[in-house]
Amino acid sequence: MWNYIETAGNIKLWDIYSKSVANFYTKLCEYINQEKSTLNKKQKNSTTSNLLDLLYNQENQEKKDNDFPYQTEELEEEKHPILSRVEGIENSFLTRVGGIKINLESADSLYHLPNKSLEAIITDPPYYGTIQYAELSDFFYVWLKLTLGDIFPDIFYQELTDKDREAVANPSRFRNMGISADELAKQDYEAKMAMAWNEAYRVLRDDGVLTVQFNHKESGAWDVLAKALIDAGFEITASWAVSTENPQNLHQAKKNSVSSTVILVCRKRDINAPQAWWDDLRPEVANQVEARAGYFEDNDITGIDLYLSAFGVALNVFSKSYPILDNTGNEVRPEVAFAEARKAIASYRFRKLLQTDTVGFDALTQWYLLAWDAFSAREFPFDEARQLALAIGGFNVNDLGREYKLIDSASGTCKLLTPQQRLKKRAFTVNPQEFKMDYLIDGLHALIAVYEEEGNLEAVRQFMKKTGLNDNDVLTKSIEVAFKVIPDSMKEKQTLINLWLGIDEIKSKVQYFQLSIDNE
Repeated sequence: MWNYIETAGNIKLWDIYSKSVANFYTKLCEYINQEKSTLNKKQKNSTTSNLLDLLYNQENQEKKDNDFPYQTEELEEEKHPILSRVEGIENSFLTRVGGIKINLESADSLYHLPNKSLEAIITDPPYYGTIQYAELSDFFYVWLKLTLGDIFPDIFYQELTDKDREAVANPSRFRNMGISADELAKQDYEAKMAMAWNEAYRVLRDDGVLTVQFNHKESGAWDVLAKALIDAGFEITASWAVSTENPQNLHQAKKNSVSSTVILVCRKRDINAPQAWWDDLRPEVANQVEARAGYFEDNDITGIDLYLSAFGVALNVFSKSYPILDNTGNEVRPEVAFAEARKAIASYRFRKLLQTDTVGFDALTQWYLLAWDAFSAREFPFDEARQLALAIGGFNVNDLGREYKLIDSASGTCKLLTPQQRLKKRAFTVNPQEFKMDYLIDGLHALIAVYEEEGNLEAVRQFMKKTGLNDNDVLTKSIEVAFKVIPDSMKEKQTLINLWLGIDEIKSKVQYFQLSIDNE
């Protein structure tokens, strides 16, 4: 076990560092209040209420005395008033709280920093292709250039932002280049992240810490980030899931977005770390993930966030050795560890949802219920559907839509079909004489479809009696799990509630929902 502070537990870790941050923030607030008070005394007639407005007023006063206050010649002779004031504040602040220096540099070329000179590096790298920062920044860049271009010419020398050096996966930059634009964008992102992590390794002390904040729901993005970190010489000694995203954000709305960010604590890996075989590490990854799953849930990490939090745990094990080889001698990427972590969480969650053994549950029904449990949304990335199917096993993911009629997929996303939609696609029949339940999900959807087609409970009772579904305890258990995982806003959930309230054969067996109702 590592003898590092980050392995002692998140409470101790955050307690130590939060005190340091809080102390610094307190000093910053005290300084701003003092500076504001000083400026107010100097400008008695000013009605401005904050420091920025005071600076703006002084700028306007200077403009009255000179029609062109921003000319280069004047800047060479005398500093711009705003720049002088900013530098004065900076010097005063540094005197009060200690040395702070802000540099605008690229993470892949920290030429101003000597080797092994930093104790800690804290970074929040681009989340693969989630946000195209440079494209969005162009709107602000042009206006900032007009107002600040003469003050900071070295920053605003380009017409627009530099998109070629931006470390994001942007397929639009690689259209019509012969091979997949998505693959080229992935390679470009991985190469740029590798250069950044190599430079971080160079400037970090041997006992230093690199913390990486990452938030992405697709395992492919995690694989690229982790591979670059590991190749640069880092091991992930600990990981913590922190709730950071506001579900009310417009860019998050209706996208089953992750609400937690995983913070990876990285240190320089022992240069003598041995290679390892994946077959030896696989059970350790699964065991460690299951051991931490309950802890994550106790801290309100659920759904897709639980799966992603497990990635950090998998990396704890995976990154200790280098390289990791399969039984043919080929190097294994982090994505295999993520797949094992996903499999462990899927197994853990399904056992917990059932609260009994999983005998009698087919893989297709497990996938359907776990998809609702993980995403809490009808629509989610197709790659996530594929990864979940691989974690469960037992069927081909492409058959989810083609044969089983459970999803529709297009443009990299998939959507769970409603029972009525599946009925129209003839995934099952509601004719009692022809009905055959090959999969529990077909029985569950048939009950819902009969009620929605006929509009009365008696039709459902007769269907259950004629098909023998009223004596199927495993189907009853699947209804119980469906109550737990399907969101209240979904029509399927409302229909199930009506069936439970009106049909004694269901109500008497679905104990979990009865307890939920009574507790309310």
